Amino acid sequence: MKSYYNKISEQLSRKFKEIVGENYFFKEYEIRWTYAFGGSIFNKDWIPDLILIPQNTGQVSQILELANRNKIPITPRGSGTSLSSGSLSPYGGIILDLSQMNEILIIDIENNTVEVEPGVICDELNETLKPYGYFFPPDPGSSSVATLGGMVANNAGGIQAFKYGVTKNYVMYLEVVLSNGKVINFGSKVLKSVSSYNIKDLFIGSEGTLGVITKIGLRIRPLPKTRKLGIFIFQDVDDLKNAVIEIRKSGIVPNLLEFMDKLILRAVTEYLGGEFFDFPSGYVLLAEVDGDSIAEVEEEFANMFDIIIQRNPIFHRVAMNQEERERLILARKANLPALSRIRPNTCVEDCTIRISDFTDVIKKIEEIPKMINAKNLLVAIICHMEGNIHPTFLFNENDKQDVKDFEKAIDYLYKEIIIPVGGSITGEHGIGKIKTPYLELEHNSQVINLMGQIKNIFDPNKILNPGIGKGDTRTLKTKNQIRSLKNQTDTILELKCMRCGFCISCPSRIEHLLETYSPRGRLSLLNGLIHGELKLNDRIIDVLHTCTLCGLCQIKCPAGVNTTEIFEKAREIIHSKPESL
Repeated sequence: MKSYYNKISEQLSRKFKEIVGENYFFKEYEIRWTYAFGGSIFNKDWIPDLILIPQNTGQVSQILELANRNKIPITPRGSGTSLSSGSLSPYGGIILDLSQMNEILIIDIENNTVEVEPGVICDELNETLKPYGYFFPPDPGSSSVATLGGMVANNAGGIQAFKYGVTKNYVMYLEVVLSNGKVINFGSKVLKSVSSYNIKDLFIGSEGTLGVITKIGLRIRPLPKTRKLGIFIFQDVDDLKNAVIEIRKSGIVPNLLEFMDKLILRAVTEYLGGEFFDFPSGYVLLAEVDGDSIAEVEEEFANMFDIIIQRNPIFHRVAMNQEERERLILARKANLPALSRIRPNTCVEDCTIRISDFTDVIKKIEEIPKMINAKNLLVAIICHMEGNIHPTFLFNENDKQDVKDFEKAIDYLYKEIIIPVGGSITGEHGIGKIKTPYLELEHNSQVINLMGQIKNIFDPNKILNPGIGKGDTRTLKTKNQIRSLKNQTDTILELKCMRCGFCISCPSRIEHLLETYSPRGRLSLLNGLIHGELKLNDRIIDVLHTCTLCGLCQIKCPAGVNTTEIFEKAREIIHSKPESL
């Protein structure tokens, strides 16, 4: 891969250290290694050169001014949960870890707004707002760890988008540091203002390519006082689609309208057990309405129920209380952990279509393994029924043929299915570092060139999150995966980490600030040791020993990785025969 950027000299390193302080500056290879792992296939060429953890806007400004002057790449990062490699660094440079800029600065119930720093976690904001009777509606699957800066940068949506929309519907203003270090405020603190071009919205969904977001002003909404949920299973996906279309025609606006395919239902049944064993095989529709009046919600749900029943579902169940609702919602939220038990790797894709094309698209996605002759590849489908589909591919990244089949499947998905029906290659996950090759399928050269001109206005040296196709379509090398685990030592238990980041609430990671001290980071270090990419040293030993074996990560892990046993085993090996690592 051709280098477009300057290396970070020792003199420059010292200047960056002076900006953030010694405790927030990290250059050790072992630490940088852990920042190269994310929710996509690992590439060992994508290791950053420095990790900086700024504490305030002033530090971010100084870092960007110095990096821009010396043409050093900057990759902003929150919790590192991107499923499209948005927070990885294919050109090296600096990872700007914003997770410690995590203060809720203002709660203004009178004006229905909050002001937050980019490192605030979505669920933590909502827990803080709950006593006031308010909430921030966007609800991505990673809301327990997703930072609001990342949600703005990707315009995150989630399971309530059908009624409540996506992140951009709630962003009122932004404080942004541009590539040259200048701090600019976009948007307004008032509800209506057309006194300038709407530059603020350029930054929402820009994936960190135009500037680094350091403060966010958000609208919040009153929590609904009541809601009612039903689950419906159909034998024919076309009947399900027609039910959804009739709901839309009727004017009913569910707060939740979610689809799961047969493979997901089967996986969830095996994962959750209990009453789900009574559910027949089929396509699932979860439908819920909410509001402030019990009578109105009951009436609206009854109308929706009648529409759905007319389309002949083979099974239905209505939640009669909060406990039953939570159990049915769990069926939707458990799809990722359930699927992760089937294959070592679970890759969640993201694309959007018109709902009128839903049946044809679902059937074609189901046929992908057959169409590309992929014998070990499985595909499951979940969908927010505004048309945002998440095909989920199950395979083994340590099997070369599996990886080839996966890459063929992604090509087929976008080139043969999504783009031909006028869809989009991403609805909420972003282009990241892996979807640039498909950008020209969706947008003509004039649009792509215009994006490049906009990028050039804000970031002429292309230092901000380089590798993302918006404004920067340079080809990346993406196929230098880690070597196969086959024929490697079996002294460490099999590492099935899917690198989703749900475990980063680990107490030792919070204490030490770094990704390296998270369970995901520790497993990344063990991978490096097993494959000979890292050598055991005092830093790695310290990282492994700071784990308190509390088991919190094991509870949060979707893949059910037995982290406690793995870390105990690693410590045992270190003290008995460290050469085995």
